[in-house]
Amino acid sequence: QRLAGHDASIALLSVVGPYHSGKSFLLNSLMGNAKAFSIGRRTSPETMGIWICRTEMKAKDGSEVWLLDSEGFFGPHVAEGYDAKIFTVASLLGAHLVYNTVKIIDQQAVSLLEMLARRAQLFRTRTSAEAANLEAPEFLSMRSFPPVTWVVEDFVQELPHEHRGATDGATAWLRSYLSQFNDTHYDGQRLKDVENDADRHTLSRLYQDLRVHTLFLPATQRDHLQDLSRLSWNELTDEFKEELTTLKSHLFDRLEARRFEGRPMTGKTLERALRFIVQGLRRGMFHELPSLWKTWTTQVAEMSLQDADTWFASLLNNIDAGENPIPVGQLTDEVEAARARSVLFYRELLHDFEVRPSITELEKRMAVHFETKLNRYHERVQRWVGNMATQAKDGVSRMLAAVELPVNPDSLRRQCEEVSKATVKDLSAKLTAFAIRGSRVKHGKPAAMPTFEQEPTQQLNNDLKTLQGMRELENEREIVQHFKIAVSAADEAVERELKLQTNALYSKSRMKELQRDVSIKCWQAFDEHLNRYKWMKNLPHYKTHKDLVQTDAYESRVKRFSAANDQRLQSYYRQALDRCITGYKTRKQSIQMPADERDLDAEHGRLASLSQEMLVEQGKDLADTDAYRGALRSLNSVLEEGYQHVRQKNVELWKVHSDEATRCALNKNQAEQQRCGLTCFFNKVPAVHKSISHKHLVSCFPKSGTGARMSASMQEKVFEDWYSKDLAHDADTVWNHFYLMSAVIGIVGIGVTSWSGLCICCGPGRREPLMTPQHHQQYNQGAYVNPGYRGTGYTRY
Repeated sequence: QRLAGHDASIALLSVVGPYHSGKSFLLNSLMGNAKAFSIGRRTSPETMGIWICRTEMKAKDGSEVWLLDSEGFFGPHVAEGYDAKIFTVASLLGAHLVYNTVKIIDQQAVSLLEMLARRAQLFRTRTSAEAANLEAPEFLSMRSFPPVTWVVEDFVQELPHEHRGATDGATAWLRSYLSQFNDTHYDGQRLKDVENDADRHTLSRLYQDLRVHTLFLPATQRDHLQDLSRLSWNELTDEFKEELTTLKSHLFDRLEARRFEGRPMTGKTLERALRFIVQGLRRGMFHELPSLWKTWTTQVAEMSLQDADTWFASLLNNIDAGENPIPVGQLTDEVEAARARSVLFYRELLHDFEVRPSITELEKRMAVHFETKLNRYHERVQRWVGNMATQAKDGVSRMLAAVELPVNPDSLRRQCEEVSKATVKDLSAKLTAFAIRGSRVKHGKPAAMPTFEQEPTQQLNNDLKTLQGMRELENEREIVQHFKIAVSAADEAVERELKLQTNALYSKSRMKELQRDVSIKCWQAFDEHLNRYKWMKNLPHYKTHKDLVQTDAYESRVKRFSAANDQRLQSYYRQALDRCITGYKTRKQSIQMPADERDLDAEHGRLASLSQEMLVEQGKDLADTDAYRGALRSLNSVLEEGYQHVRQKNVELWKVHSDEATRCALNKNQAEQQRCGLTCFFNKVPAVHKSISHKHLVSCFPKSGTGARMSASMQEKVFEDWYSKDLAHDADTVWNHFYLMSAVIGIVGIGVTSWSGLCICCGPGRREPLMTPQHHQQYNQGAYVNPGYRGTGYTRY
């Protein structure tokens, strides 16, 4: 309230700097009052917070000069943010800022001032942006800070030679230093501009007027330097007093009050500005930057994280480095041990730093290395499993190749299945043991088996089945080849046996015996080749090839042999039949005829028996053959034909010797023909004609000497021969008369039937007139036909 009630204009001179750098002593010296601000003898800071002192001095514009003393920077247990806030308040409120240091201006001091100035500028910018609805002081909108005088106390060094003769050598030296210092803050093109113009430095752009003043030691004795408040003005060194007078003239001759809303700052505006700044600080508008320690510890934390990550990668490279991959569980345990060692190493790196270890981030980074390692591990496992499967297949293939073929297919199949089952089981056991998971992990994921396109044991099983199928196919080929050889041997045996009997003639019984013998030889040859492999007789091939031998080797050859034998028999019996027939015909010519039928039959029977016996003699052992029976049938047919011929010839000879009787009978027939009239049946009915002719011949036989010796049966045969040959023309004539008479009788019968139908149609029951007028006209014209005559062929004339 006292500050707000002060209406006079105020020009505030602010002094900031490290603690125990002489800020309070400098203000006391400027005031000429060694007791205005307390000065400490101890190593701990004396001035705490901000102190403002009203003086009787006047500024250039007549304003009262107020001095602002501040707590020194880098005090014990004081954060860098607090120092920055002190600097910000002093810079924003002061009409002129004095930055007080000791001994020398170095890079650390320049960097500190630049950092404090930037943080004050950032606070001013953020506060002005947030103050849209607040009454903000005018100075917050200004882009530059008040003039700055950098006071270097206890300065005893000489300035560089090129700046000693200058009017303001210290300021020229600072500008030159800033131009050299600035090359660490700007890149190529901007660095050239800074080298040509030191005002382009950050401090020069923030502060419109930046000057440097050096002050010699105020005293030279140790006890005086420990408590300068006890010294009077006259006890101070002349150099200090001279340089302080110059500094005081520099400060107060140009000092003017800061303006607010177009008017110089007063106590009221100072109070408002101070309250606004404090509120801004309370609202968090002051940007907290990390301290150098925090920055360094952050860098150490990041470097520790990188070191731990790098060490984990190196440990990971030494895991699974052998020729074959290690089991999954071992990989999991070794990787987890590497993770644990890396985490422990990371914690040890941060042990003396107040930094919380980022274990999660380390685990993420280790997870990236682990994924890469796991991918390579999966590739190695896949190759390893593939090599094991290939070796297993090669072993089974060698085992199968060692099996001598042919072998029983069932035995081969069982053996292959047993070996395949054992091989697959062995691979499955290896993979199962290999895939056992390790201990529980804490800092990442466990290792796992890779994903295969097809399960390795199933793939191996399929491959082994393929090998088994190929070997079984080879075995099948060998078996078929042995059966082919057996078939060939059977065929050769049949051919060999039949060739030995090529020219012989075989009856059916002997043919059956031969076939039986050949069959025995055939199956002996077939089975003899297969006796080495008894199991072959139990195969389907045995029945198949046996049927093949039966049809192609045995039945086919035997059938051809039997056909050839039949041909030989047919040829043989043709010749024998020709000889028998020739002998029969020769002997048949010696029969005396005409003869009695009994004598003729006896003589011919004797000749037939001789011929048959001759045929039997030429094939005693072949009587059961078809050729023999065929020849016998042919001989019997010839004998029967010869017998009929002999009998017919005998009849004809009897007829010739009975010529007298036949002429007698012919004459009687002619006489009967002459006596026969219209109603006589001799020349009209064939049966009557033959019967009367037979009676005439029989009556004439006794009149002939030869005919009297004939038996009755011979007489009948002679009649039949005579009637069929000599009376053939007469018999045909009778038959013609018979056919003509039958036709006439038929026509007469049809006419009688038609007339009977006409009488029925025109009987007493009909009421229609027999002739209508129209009929009379037609009748008179001669064109009338009675309907009763239609269909008879007759008309009226």
